Amino acid sequence: MSWKAAALFALCLLCAAPAEVAHLHPSRGRVVPVSLERVRKARKDVAARFAEAADRAAAFRADRPFESGLPACAARRTRRVRTEVPPALVGRSISFAPEGRFAAADVRVATSARSLGALEADALADRALAERLDVRCRPTLVRMISEVELELVEMP
Repeated sequence: MSWKAAALFALCLLCAAPAEVAHLHPSRGRVVPVSLERVRKARKDVAARFAEAADRAAAFRADRPFESGLPACAARRTRRVRTEVPPALVGRSISFAPEGRFAAADVRVATSARSLGALEADALADRALAERLDVRCRPTLVRMISEVELELVEMP
């Protein structure tokens, strides 16, 4: 083998050495070398999250009652709140109410129910959603006025 061929071969070996470099392939997205240790950790993480979610799902039995903790409204009151909402929700309404007391709305969110299995609502109320929309009591009708303003009608 000539010295030119040997030099070219050595250069090719140096360029082909494995490295932790990500490559971008327009048709397939980002590509990175596979690390079996990362795969093991990710699998364990997914298994732990799945087990936790399964435990939470098992706690929601169909015959179990539900209570969000929102108090009853004391007086009829209409107020406006400035908060950002997705453009897709502008013009829509959400009713936060106990089972059977929903106002006419696009989305019905149950604040309490005697039985989860018989509940006819689109969602269950939780603290994060109520705080995000500034819902203080039940029943409340939330109207999305614009991308930055809500109207809340609290009804005793």
